[in-house]
Amino acid sequence: MLRRPSRTTVFTASATALSILGDQALYALLPLYFQDIGLVPIQVGILLSANRWVRLLTNHLAERLVDRFPVNLMLVLSLALGALLSLAYAYISSFLVLFIARCLWGLCFSFIRHISVMGVASSTEPQNLGQIMGFYNGITNIGSVLGIVLGGILFDLIGFSTTLALFCLFSLFAVPFAMKSGLQTSNSITDQRQNDQSSTRYSALLCCGFCIGSVGPGLIMSTLGLILLSRYGTEVDLMGFIVGIATLNGLLLGCRFVLETLGAPIYGALIDRAGIRLGAPLCFLVGLIVMLLLNLSENLAGLALGMIVFFTCGTALSTVLSAEASRLGAKVFARYATAGDLGQAFGPLIGWGAYELIGTPNFVFFLGAGLYAIGMFSTFAAFRLEE
Repeated sequence: MLRRPSRTTVFTASATALSILGDQALYALLPLYFQDIGLVPIQVGILLSANRWVRLLTNHLAERLVDRFPVNLMLVLSLALGALLSLAYAYISSFLVLFIARCLWGLCFSFIRHISVMGVASSTEPQNLGQIMGFYNGITNIGSVLGIVLGGILFDLIGFSTTLALFCLFSLFAVPFAMKSGLQTSNSITDQRQNDQSSTRYSALLCCGFCIGSVGPGLIMSTLGLILLSRYGTEVDLMGFIVGIATLNGLLLGCRFVLETLGAPIYGALIDRAGIRLGAPLCFLVGLIVMLLLNLSENLAGLALGMIVFFTCGTALSTVLSAEASRLGAKVFARYATAGDLGQAFGPLIGWGAYELIGTPNFVFFLGAGLYAIGMFSTFAAFRLEE
């Protein structure tokens, strides 16, 4: 039975969703517009990854400062600055200035994510945390869907600069949501087992975070278009309609955000009931099998179905493992988030590097299956039964 999310969950998730509009739009629009502002391709790659690399440091800064300053003030300042950075994307063409803006956004998002997730954890009973974290992730990902889809529509209608300026205005509405959230965070540990956490178990949890980040958001998301192009060419017949491969890629990638928006609370509730010791390894195993099958079959319908199943497993894993990390305290969550960010940063490098060496994009599925196998075995160490 689904529980009703708390006011803190709904309001902080809504604030986070609004805050990421400009960032998500940039991923969709900058690859189309970079030549118009004088950038070269490598600069685009640097700008789109800079915010993730800087979070490897700023996640820990957020965790350390959350006890020293008022969390509401830090969240409001982060949301306001993050929104205003969209104006830099809109009207500045200097690579150096844009790079600084992207690094500042990484700093802001570290505070937004850490304060929001720990606020949700502090306001939720441990036995329902997976489900409620699913609500948080689901609402947050509405921002991803709107940033990508609405950003593309507005880009065609009103142009790059005006679109991002409009998203800046929308993102500023995150500030009143944060102020009304009744947010309270605590670094106190809600589960006494934290006192007994072994280094092996702790490292295994971080390994899980790295594997999830590197495969789904990193490896698959960055190379799926290349895989589709190599298998089916520039156009495909989709239920009687001829569509471009870019459109097909967008539809499949969009499934991830739709599944996270609609399904995350349900996946979290199911694993809350089944238990994370069973649910997490099972999701890794199913995802592993799907990737091996996707490498063997080139049928378009099978690929679409396989990607939906894979994204479902990834969403469930991301939901329950982030909930587990937040339950163990702010320090554990900060390090878990950093492990996931590191995976997302390395995933595209792993996938494209393998393609350059081997010459076939299908090998990406083998790499993904291998990383999910590591994640599966890590869960046995992270969530083994108490002796």
